[in-house]
Amino acid sequence: MRNIILVNPQAGRGAGPNLCRDLLRRQPQLTDARIIDAPDALQAKRELIRALSPTTDTLVVIGGDGSLNLAVDALLKCSLGKQVRVCPISAGTGSDFARALHPRLDIDLACRMLTDSRSRPLDALEVTWPDGSSRYGINTFSAGVAGLVSATMASRATRSGAAYLRATLSAFFRYHACNCRVTVDGRDWHEGPLYLLAVTNGSHFGQGMRIAPKAQLDDGLAEVLAVTPMSRLLLLLRLVRLYLGNHLGAPYVRYCRGQTVTVIPTESLPAFDLDGEMVPVGRVTIRLLPGVIRLACQDSCI
Repeated sequence: MRNIILVNPQAGRGAGPNLCRDLLRRQPQLTDARIIDAPDALQAKRELIRALSPTTDTLVVIGGDGSLNLAVDALLKCSLGKQVRVCPISAGTGSDFARALHPRLDIDLACRMLTDSRSRPLDALEVTWPDGSSRYGINTFSAGVAGLVSATMASRATRSGAAYLRATLSAFFRYHACNCRVTVDGRDWHEGPLYLLAVTNGSHFGQGMRIAPKAQLDDGLAEVLAVTPMSRLLLLLRLVRLYLGNHLGAPYVRYCRGQTVTVIPTESLPAFDLDGEMVPVGRVTIRLLPGVIRLACQDSCI
């Protein structure tokens, strides 16, 4: 199958299918594309893996961060990340990865890029557990309070920005900082309690939180940030700083860059989060994989 369109039918409160119809109307060359619009992520991933082949040229992803995560995971597990061009069209309520792209990939820009053969390499994240299982991501792995937010949102029918902000505020005030050991490129980097740990390729996560303002998507390095315990009276103000992206010099933030990060919880933590999706808790290693994904582009986004 030369072209595949992955559509999240629930993204953006049903906007995904409408965007897909609009895309097909504008791009006649996609009328023979394989359309995958399964109602759940597990079925969508199975269908995508079956559809991908060495003859696949372009994968259009209509959805949010979860849909893009699914696509990247399938591409890399099929060893097709460097071959297939990925063209994301933002339709989700979060779409944090799209915030790192300039200009943002809406349907108008996507249509222009689909008629262009150019692409740019993007880095990705590989998350590995001690049993050998692994997952790939494109934006952010996080632990601590972010896991509590992810678990809360997973139980809710709606994932609107307002619902996410409410869950974040509630989690920050309820979360008890947990002890964790973190190594970066084989060196001890943090040991002790933390509120939040983020290992990120992109600049945003948490539906707009500018957690890594210096992040670049193709520099071969992950941004590593830890937010340490603080007075609860200061939480709201400091949460605002995290959204604005002016927190890197704050005394409660530790920051570095690296390629391999190992997280060793020394007490029970809430769920880990990868691109907005819950993943298993435990000792885990996150590696930054340079240039393993091809993003469709034109001159304005190279």
